[in-house]
Order: sequence, then C-alpha cells, then structure tokens
Amino acid sequence: MLTEEIKRFIEGIPQAVVATADVSGNPHLALGGGIKALDGQHLMIENWYCQTTLRNLDQNPRISIGVMAQDPNIGYQFIGNMVHGYDIAILNGYVPEAEQQGGPQTLTRIVVKVEKILAFCSGIHTDHALDD
Repeated sequence: MLTEEIKRFIEGIPQAVVATADVSGNPHLALGGGIKALDGQHLMIENWYCQTTLRNLDQNPRISIGVMAQDPNIGYQFIGNMVHGYDIAILNGYVPEAEQQGGPQTLTRIVVKVEKILAFCSGIHTDHALDD
C-alpha cells in the first residue's frame, strides 16, 4: 500500500495535517511532523498535540493525515486507525514559561495503520483510493 515512491515523498514533508473527530463526529485539525513510513501499512507522526486531538484519538481511533508538497497539485491523504500512541517527552512544570495552562504538555508519537490512500491536492482529482 505505501509504495517506495510514497515513502520517499512523505519523508521529505516537514508538516502534515492531522484530522480527528470525537465520538459525536465533531472534527478537529492539528499539525504533525516527523512523518515516516514504518512499513507498507503503518505511518508514524508526532507533535505536541493539544488535548482535543489526544482525547479524540482516545475515544475514536479514526484518523486522516494529509501531506502536500510545495506544489499544491501533489499530495496524499492517508485514512486509517491509530493503533498506538505514546508519549516521548513530557513538560510538567520543568519550564513554566514554555508551558501552556491546563495540564502537562506531551510530545506524542502516533502510529497509524493506513487503510486507504487518496490524492490530496488543489488540482483536479477524485476521491477514489489510489490503489483502486
């Protein structure tokens, strides 16, 4: 599913859009970085996600990740489920001037099992999976 061409493409992208939704279907967007293909079906992405993103994924593991090159006609959308999320760094009072109010900030790494890949661009495209 994640071809060598797609793997090379995403590893050159500094940021991706991460879309989640709560159990009622209310959408939420965030940014993620460090996106990598772990194998032919799994992506890894990380960021200092806000509590809404983390709560949504805890309640509803469905996720969509959009990546686009500087050329807005080239990009991919990956749709799937979070299979694992874990904290890799935590700020909890160690640097008060860098922390937001409302709880500890965590650098969270998310692993996603990709079920479908779509074009993600501003040009002419369909919503048919690229591997259809």
